[in-house]
Amino acid sequence: MTSNNLCCCPEQMAMAAVPGQEWCEPYDLCTALKEGTVFPCLNLTFYKAPAGESHLKPASDSPDAGQREREAAMTRLMEVGFAINDLTLYLDTHPTCEKGLSLFRQLSEERLKLLADFAGNYYPLTQLSMVTGNTDQKEYGWTEGPMPWEGACI
Repeated sequence: MTSNNLCCCPEQMAMAAVPGQEWCEPYDLCTALKEGTVFPCLNLTFYKAPAGESHLKPASDSPDAGQREREAAMTRLMEVGFAINDLTLYLDTHPTCEKGLSLFRQLSEERLKLLADFAGNYYPLTQLSMVTGNTDQKEYGWTEGPMPWEGACI
């Protein structure tokens, strides 16, 4: 690159500032999913969206008890999965944080159990839950349960 291609603007247009994140007591998982972060300390006024209604469909609006139970199980899976993803981002920059690691392990174990329970009660959601949820399964396949576009869960 020659010096003719370099910007020689006299003023500085912007400067990035990224504050370091410290561990703070996380939200409960339902709140975390609705707020978009596990960490209340990241929910700063400048970045926070206006309070509003959740876009998650409540399980109680479902037509029958079986559907409500399945949707409640799916909602819990979404909450736990979201928290694991958010914790992963935190642990990428804080790999030795004991509280973060402990919560990550706890939620990862809970997610595996939830996936196995869901597969055992309804149908598998992941490749792993095909094995952990129904050990009597005779073939590999996604034929059990509805396709996502069929709207069976949330």
